[in-house]
Amino acid sequence: MGSLLIVVNWGVGQIAHEYILSRLKHDAESIIAALQPAAENLGWEVSARGESAVYQRPLSGHYYLVIGPDIELRSRSLWDYSAEFSSLAQGESRRFEMAGINDQHWLVWQQGFSKGGVLFTLTVIEDSSPLDALKWRYSFWALLVVLGGAIALFFMQQWILTRNFRYLDSVRDKIQAFRYADDKPNLSTVPQELAPLADDIEQLLQQLKQRVSRSRHSLGNLAHEIKRPLHRLQQLQDESATAVSADIKTLLDDILWLVQRELKRARIVGVSSPGRQTELADDLPPMLDILRKLYPAIRINADVAAAGTLPQDRDDMLELLGNVLDNACKYGLSEVDLKIIRNADRVVIRVSDDGNGLPQAHIEQLMQRGQRLDERLEGSGLGLSICHDIVASYQGHLIVANRPPHGVQVSIELPL
Repeated sequence: MGSLLIVVNWGVGQIAHEYILSRLKHDAESIIAALQPAAENLGWEVSARGESAVYQRPLSGHYYLVIGPDIELRSRSLWDYSAEFSSLAQGESRRFEMAGINDQHWLVWQQGFSKGGVLFTLTVIEDSSPLDALKWRYSFWALLVVLGGAIALFFMQQWILTRNFRYLDSVRDKIQAFRYADDKPNLSTVPQELAPLADDIEQLLQQLKQRVSRSRHSLGNLAHEIKRPLHRLQQLQDESATAVSADIKTLLDDILWLVQRELKRARIVGVSSPGRQTELADDLPPMLDILRKLYPAIRINADVAAAGTLPQDRDDMLELLGNVLDNACKYGLSEVDLKIIRNADRVVIRVSDDGNGLPQAHIEQLMQRGQRLDERLEGSGLGLSICHDIVASYQGHLIVANRPPHGVQVSIELPL
């Protein structure tokens, strides 16, 4: 816009000067036509019919000067101002600008011609200061308009960008809906330009969901199918007596324990549906029923009504709660308490039992980053290997502590 303003300003100046120059040429033709010998052979004169009134008013800004051999004819408007100009040959002409009287800016046209066998040089002058002042006044207002337009365009651009990028918020909401909803959300409100992006992301999420679901189902099926051959191996090992029978039995017990753990995880989670948020009122009761059947001697108290819906993945949360509750039930004496509190920016989960507690050395080991206790050790009472991974994936914190008078409390904080 600045370059355009410079070009327009230069163009207006050229137009103004060309307009003045055309008038000077017209006046020059009139003066040449009115130039004639004076009466009684007293030289040359410009008749009144070829001389405009502006050339009669002193310092009017319109001047002419005719120079010949021992001849100088001046317009009355030049008054007594002494101006000297070079002579031109016949047919020669030129134009130029110069400073004039009283801070005037002169645009000069000179032409060499011959009349009556006498060679003359005609100089016609006009003050361009009024048009220059008008041009600069126009340029000033044009500059204001350009600046105002630039400022208006800047804020309009900001508004347009803000409005258009606001559509990305709707796309983000749709992506979250892909994550939390069973059905495909309505994309009618997504801008047409962003709809392909939303569709691609939806397809990616659906593929990831299917892969995770297949992986979990396959793991559960594998654990279920491997139980029979493992039991058969145990029977064969029991029937045979060798030097390595004890080692084989230990390895088989370890494999069976791993299988049982995976089956328990699959049973706790239930129907796999990765990518869904956790509806505590719907998802938690079936898991608690399973735990009550597994541990009929333990009374499980759940206070989760205030938590409502959690944004964390349903399978992750059920696996986390299932492992912590399972260990609390396994090593509690008669009662396990579950409480879930949802604050403004985080969800707090507390699971406590009335068991014998943990040695302080084990608790300190658990609090060291990356350190875990083997849940098969007698008296440890905590299967935290999976819990640590889930809590870390949500940038949360897990704290284990003995609670008075006895028992263990696990506190988990997950940011919302």
